Amino acid sequence: MRSYPTNSPKAMCRLLALAMIVDGRIAPQELKSLHRSGVLGALRVSEDTFDETAGELTRDLLASSADCEGAMVEIAPATIDRLLDEVQDETLRGTVLRGMLEIVRADSVIDHRERRLLRRAMHAWAESDVEAGSVA
Repeated sequence: MRSYPTNSPKAMCRLLALAMIVDGRIAPQELKSLHRSGVLGALRVSEDTFDETAGELTRDLLASSADCEGAMVEIAPATIDRLLDEVQDETLRGTVLRGMLEIVRADSVIDHRERRLLRRAMHAWAESDVEAGSVA
């Protein structure tokens, strides 16, 4: 999985795209919900950047699953943590998390994989915020 600079538009878009595809399918409502939510505008990210990053994520996931012989793509928890760690700014984290929530709620079904991703983000970012607060 490629790396992106900390707090970059692509780092944030990848998390939004991951929320969209983590359940193994893209529901049209999820993409519509993302666009209606205004999250991309709040993050100052263009739709083209989101689309490009979603494509890169898909290619990275397909490349990492080449040996799986048609099995579902599994993303290691450590990889998810690394992707989450690429967004450090608390305000950006809040906006990305809001976008992720909008996406997973859009089809009225919150899959266990979506729930796991959201829990992991909330845990990692809350834990990181507490550590930063104790240092300050």
